[in-house]
Amino acid sequence: MNQLWQCRVADFKQRTRQQSFVVTLLAMSVLTLLFFPSLDAQYQTLIINGYRGLYNSAWLGVCLAMLNVLFLPIICFYLIKNGLELDRKSMTCELIAATPMSKLSFIFAKWCTNVLILFTIVSVMLISCILLQLYYGENYQIDLWALAWPQLVFVLPVLLVVALVAIMFESIKWLKGGFGNVVYFFLWTGSIVQTIESVSGVGAILSAIETEVAERFPPQAGSTHIGVTVVDEENSVNTFLWQGIEPTAQYLSSILPLLIICLSCFIIAVTFFDRFSRNPVPETKQTSWLINTLTRQVFNRLDVLFTMLTKHFAFTRLLRLELKLLLKSHSIYWLLGLLTLNIIQLFISQQLLVSIFLPLSWLWCVLVLSQFGQEEKQANTVELVTYSKKSALLQSLASYSAAWILLALASLGSVLRFAAIAEWLLIIQLIIAISFTVSLAYFCGVLTGTKRMFEVLCPAIWYIGPIQAALYLDFLALIAP
Repeated sequence: MNQLWQCRVADFKQRTRQQSFVVTLLAMSVLTLLFFPSLDAQYQTLIINGYRGLYNSAWLGVCLAMLNVLFLPIICFYLIKNGLELDRKSMTCELIAATPMSKLSFIFAKWCTNVLILFTIVSVMLISCILLQLYYGENYQIDLWALAWPQLVFVLPVLLVVALVAIMFESIKWLKGGFGNVVYFFLWTGSIVQTIESVSGVGAILSAIETEVAERFPPQAGSTHIGVTVVDEENSVNTFLWQGIEPTAQYLSSILPLLIICLSCFIIAVTFFDRFSRNPVPETKQTSWLINTLTRQVFNRLDVLFTMLTKHFAFTRLLRLELKLLLKSHSIYWLLGLLTLNIIQLFISQQLLVSIFLPLSWLWCVLVLSQFGQEEKQANTVELVTYSKKSALLQSLASYSAAWILLALASLGSVLRFAAIAEWLLIIQLIIAISFTVSLAYFCGVLTGTKRMFEVLCPAIWYIGPIQAALYLDFLALIAP
């Protein structure tokens, strides 16, 4: 027990001293402020049949629980998905592996630290809600129980699951990197729909509020809007006093499935955690006949041809090396997948092309583009690049061009289709979209020095924009409104 306590305390101190933790606390406080706008604001976030509740403790507590259940898993997952990686980077993994602490105890200690970090964030948001209630002055009576019980019943079980899922992803080799970040984003997207439509938990409370508003204001019966809704004089929002509800067995029943998920994730994490073991003898993997043939007959010859075409100028030589560096860590299967997507782009209908397969081809390149802008930092070659003969501007331009060419190759089938039917405007839109995506990858890489920000931000914009055709975020702009 003493070992567990010391491990939790040391891990919590190490991770809360990071800049990312402080930034997350500030970001969640600002998000809480934005989620509860004043009545005269130009937008509202939760409108039920044209009404929103007065900012009393009951309304703020339930709305904060909705905000946390929907958005805390995606924001905080990437904050805490570094517990095991920090031990590897700080070179304390060997010390931990040499201690008598079991895998079960170590994973449990990491889970407790993650839960404590997330609970700290929720506590800061609760304090922000109290200050907001006093600031807006719509109701000055503070009811701590009305504020706290939705967080305990609805949010805390979600925190337990997110804390364990983060450790489980880190324990599984093929999920601890960028691929796991993308996979978790789509898991979170699916969980939003299930949460809102559920018959228990937050979905049940939302249904209860809708029913109450419809009974109290029958002429105003309409729809519910969760998210940013622009309001004006014609679309004004009225307020009503909501007294709140008490926790019942129906709401408590939503905790059981989450506890089962927690137990399953804990077992998987303990099973796959390697206790920081390292295999000094690299495993020799046998490649198939098809891969050997493609490597010798196709890719090697293309590399020779590419070398001949680019050897005459310093910039083109640098461009070729930057392109090879982008593709170095990705297997031939990834290249075959990219080729397959291009072939599909040539033969499917234009509707399927612009709505599914072209965005899918760009999503296929997310993990490659995420390393753009911070390759030198990841490879510890910053000093070598700084003191090389090539200027920083030329290196950045070559790196940008390599990423641009890669994304253009992912859209080659679409470009040929659009050129064949003389859709030059669509080609111009593709060029603009490629430039935007590459610039976003470069900005995220330079700003954070990690791959994680682009691996999260790009799928989010990809899903809301090109897939859902949301205004201002559809950077492809190929689907007609």
